[in-house]
Amino acid sequence: MRTGSNKLVSIIIPVYNVEKYLDECVESVIAQSYENIEIILVDDGSTDSCGMLCDKWATKDSRIKVVHRPNGGLSAARNSGLEIAKGDYISFVDSDDSVKKAFIEDFIDALENTGADFAFCDIESARLAERDRLGTEQMILSDKECRQLLIDPLSREYVEMVVAWNKIYKKDLIKDLRYKEGKIHEDEFMINNFIYSFSKAVYIPHRNYIYRVNDEGITGSENRNDLRHLDAVDAYEERMQKALDNNDIEFANSVLKWALLKLVQFYRHGNESMKAESYKKYRLLYDGYKKYLSEKQRIKYSLFKFKPEIFYKLFLMIRYN
Repeated sequence: MRTGSNKLVSIIIPVYNVEKYLDECVESVIAQSYENIEIILVDDGSTDSCGMLCDKWATKDSRIKVVHRPNGGLSAARNSGLEIAKGDYISFVDSDDSVKKAFIEDFIDALENTGADFAFCDIESARLAERDRLGTEQMILSDKECRQLLIDPLSREYVEMVVAWNKIYKKDLIKDLRYKEGKIHEDEFMINNFIYSFSKAVYIPHRNYIYRVNDEGITGSENRNDLRHLDAVDAYEERMQKALDNNDIEFANSVLKWALLKLVQFYRHGNESMKAESYKKYRLLYDGYKKYLSEKQRIKYSLFKFKPEIFYKLFLMIRYN
């Protein structure tokens, strides 16, 4: 049911050296069927033509605002957008991606009809597994049900839940939150802030967000051995601690298990530097939190400390991209 709402939506687009893709992204956003939007282009010190392109777009559409800032990374760029956003709702789009025409309208209708704190949609991407836990109909999810989507990082539902760019948020939910600057996998950190502090979310099964696989980016395959990927494990540890603070031992156990397995994968596929840092972090994480594992799990995961190669030959049936 269309609500007829006309609340302002702020769409924050961080921009850095994506001149090949920026026009396609902005065109998709200005073409939204829901028109009461402000588009905040944050040029994060681009060294290509992106800064000029942002300014050119601002002359074409009065809804576009441009922020030019020194390069500080994706988190800093998003934070700059949050500082000036005036919308009742906040949404993020990455500048090498694009969105379908009903992206915002579907979100607004879902939030206004359900009273949810945020909404998220399915993603168009050949890289993701098919749906398993979410159906083909709109669904209202409790905070606990949302946390259950964060159990398996290899699932489509995990990605749909954790990333920032397929969502819309009530401004009150995130107005005082900021992305961790200097970190990659920043979305993994951000969601930790509210996984225990919202009432409900709504899932939209339409693939309204079009994700572009960009191997040149920091999370692309060309940068597999960048040690900053270990930030993801720090985010897992933070999530686990949040679960323990809320006496959610079952969720903490699941997060710990996947954090350890992620480190095994970094070790298995990494260069010598990545192997050394992954092994070091594994030992610290296991020793610090092993009491939250079952006896059987402690025996299993302790093996990696002494015989890493034997561990993943025996147990690792999992593939990470």
